[in-house]
Amino acid sequence: MRHDETTYKTDNNAAIYEQQWLPDGEPRAVVCLVHGHGEHSGRYNNVIDVLVDQQDLAVLSFDLRGHGKSSGTRGDLRFDDAMDDIDHLLDRARAQFPTKPIILYGHSLGGLLTMTHMLERRPEVTAHVVTAPLLDTQLREQTVKVALANVLGSALPGLTLGTGGDPTGISRDEAEVKAYVDDTMVHDKASFAFAKQSLAAMADMQETTEYPVPLLMLHGTGDIWTIPAASREFVERVDGDLTLYQYEDLYHELHHELEKDQILGDIADWLNDVLDN
Repeated sequence: MRHDETTYKTDNNAAIYEQQWLPDGEPRAVVCLVHGHGEHSGRYNNVIDVLVDQQDLAVLSFDLRGHGKSSGTRGDLRFDDAMDDIDHLLDRARAQFPTKPIILYGHSLGGLLTMTHMLERRPEVTAHVVTAPLLDTQLREQTVKVALANVLGSALPGLTLGTGGDPTGISRDEAEVKAYVDDTMVHDKASFAFAKQSLAAMADMQETTEYPVPLLMLHGTGDIWTIPAASREFVERVDGDLTLYQYEDLYHELHHELEKDQILGDIADWLNDVLDN
C-alpha cells in the first residue's frame, strides 16, 4: 500500500488536507471517503486495510473544514463549502483514475453530506455506501432547540458550542472509545450555522422520493448518535436500488465495533457485487 498526503488551497482560501491510499497494483475502483462530524480522515485504518490491501481499491479522502488538519474554526462547517470540497475529491479521483469506477463512501455526517451531494449535484459515480448516516437525531424532536438553532444560525452563524455527545456511544470496544477520547484532533464543537444547515438537510432527506445510484446503508440498532429507524424508513420509502444492513445492538462507528471484520466484509461483498455487474 502507498500513502500520500497534501494540502491544497480553495478559491475562498481554505486549506484542505487530503490523503490517499493506493494498492500496490492497478486499483479496480476508487473509493471517495467523507468522515463524520468532529473527527477526521485519519480514523479509518480498518476500512483502508480491507478496501486497499484486501480488495485492491484506491481510497481518497480529506478533512472537512473545521476538522482534522484542514483550516477553519473547529466545528464551523457550511454545507455549500462541503459540497464544493466533495466535488474536488471526485474530480481528483477522475483525474487520477479516469477509467475506474468511483464509489462514494460517507460515515455519519459524511453520510448526510454525500447523500445531499448525490441528490443536489448528481455526480457520475457507480455506487454509494453510507454507515450510520445522519438522517435524523433526537435534536429534531426538541422544538425549542430547533428554533434556537434556526434563529442563531442566521444571527450568530460562526458561534460554536459543544454538542455534548457521549464518546462511549461510538463503540462497545473500550479500546476504540479510549482512542477516540485521546485523539487530540477529535472535537465536539458545532456552529449554529452548521446546526441550522444540518437540520435543513435532514428535513430534505425526508422529502426524497428516488435515489439515482445503488446505495448501501449500514446501521447499528444500538446507535445513540444517529437514529437507526431513519435509515430503515429511507430505504422503505425511496425508489431505487437501496440495501440496508442492520446490526442488532451495535453502536455508531460500525468500522470500530467488535464485529468490524464482519461489517467490513459485508461492505466488500456488496461492492464486489456492484463492480462485477
